[in-house]
Amino acid sequence: MNPNDCPLYAGIAGVTINVDEFDFGEGVGLRKTYAHVMAPYLAAFAPAEPGKPHPAPWKAVSGGVSFDIQAEIYLPLNFKLTNWFDRLNTVWWFAALMRLKASNFATIPVIASKPFAQIPSSEDEPHFWPIEMKPSRLVPVENPSRTVNESDLLWIRKHWVSGGRLMNKSDDFNLAFQAIDDCIWSHSPSLALVSLWGALERLFSPSHDELSFRVSATIASYLKPAGEERLACYRRVKKLYKARSKAAHGSPIKEVKSLPETYSLLKRALVKMIEENHVPSREELESFLFGTG
Repeated sequence: MNPNDCPLYAGIAGVTINVDEFDFGEGVGLRKTYAHVMAPYLAAFAPAEPGKPHPAPWKAVSGGVSFDIQAEIYLPLNFKLTNWFDRLNTVWWFAALMRLKASNFATIPVIASKPFAQIPSSEDEPHFWPIEMKPSRLVPVENPSRTVNESDLLWIRKHWVSGGRLMNKSDDFNLAFQAIDDCIWSHSPSLALVSLWGALERLFSPSHDELSFRVSATIASYLKPAGEERLACYRRVKKLYKARSKAAHGSPIKEVKSLPETYSLLKRALVKMIEENHVPSREELESFLFGTG
């Protein structure tokens, strides 16, 4: 089955949604549901002939993955707002915004061709597309939340369309957003830290000369008004950049304690760009730096 030929019902796991139903606009919505999705392991012990299943015996083995679907995002068949994402990536965009704004634990393990509540009574077999099935993750925030509140959903409703167009319009923003969303799947805090700083450099580096100073100063001038707050931010960012350099050159895991702060730094920048619907140019960053913007 082609996901472009049916409505999509994206199961959300890992978080509690504090509303029963929510309308994002453009026909896209969210509602509570429940399904326990299991993918146990089953092994065969002889090669299959072309076009045939593996011969017996088959043996169930321990392990596998499972998820508790708590809600579903639905995308109707007539959804037309696809000039910047295809249908599956539109679903990813909602999940990624949920992770950015509310909880890193939000995942979409599977997308179904039918509402999860209708599957038990359905006469025909629904189709599942596995999406985010990795059972473990890196949580790059302190005191992580497992709750998605209505205020988070209101923020997503306000910004998902303009933010999606920003992804299409700005390669720098697109790369940085993918970096912050992908880092939670990293097996290494060091690699995650280097990836996040690569995104920050892409957004805030007007020049490769004196990179530590320029990136730190530009980020501080973008996030803080001129004065003591900006100076304190600059000093903290420069210290974080130093930790990034250690991670990039093979320092032990204990050297990447700055991962949560770096994640928070990039998150603040991306949220500001989404809310302002604007990615600052190199010229604008220089004007912030020298107090003319």
